[in-house]
Amino acid sequence: MENNSTSIPNNPPTVAEEKAQFTPWQAFCTSKVYLPYKTEMMELRDRGYGDLKDEKLTLTPYESFYLFEKQKIVVKKKGTDENLNLRDLVRKFSVGKPEIWIKYLVYRDLRDRGYIVRESNPQFDFDVYGKGPMRRLISIVYEGGEASLKKLGKLLAFADDQRKELILAVVDRRTDIVYYTLSSLHV
Repeated sequence: MENNSTSIPNNPPTVAEEKAQFTPWQAFCTSKVYLPYKTEMMELRDRGYGDLKDEKLTLTPYESFYLFEKQKIVVKKKGTDENLNLRDLVRKFSVGKPEIWIKYLVYRDLRDRGYIVRESNPQFDFDVYGKGPMRRLISIVYEGGEASLKKLGKLLAFADDQRKELILAVVDRRTDIVYYTLSSLHV
């Protein structure tokens, strides 16, 4: 007679290996938010965040809000080592820029969709890369705000000259965002 019993190992394997706990990078806030450069920062640069200059990775306000919200960075006030929260950061960077939060909502939505988002020239809000070879220029239109055909025509002409796609991000009063592609009709 055969013995079909199985023995129980002394150290049973775990179902899933514990993933190492991520420690947020420490950033500092002066007139901008920056991270002292370390080789690990190249992961952020490779994902399209920040500008590397003088041994610092400097973030735009939108990048700092996003990385803070995603718990990738903690921000300290330079000189006092006081931890800042998201409200502190928004308050600091919204002085003279009341639209910064709406622009951040569009930035966050695009990032969450997998795009690399960079600030653009003054005519547009963002330059978007990823998901195909075409680069896109984003212009934000607020519900109730003005969007004249003349202005849209100028934006479209510029986008066509740059061989980029023009996308309008329309933000309604509930902060829902709808994207529209504008293109020229070539006959």
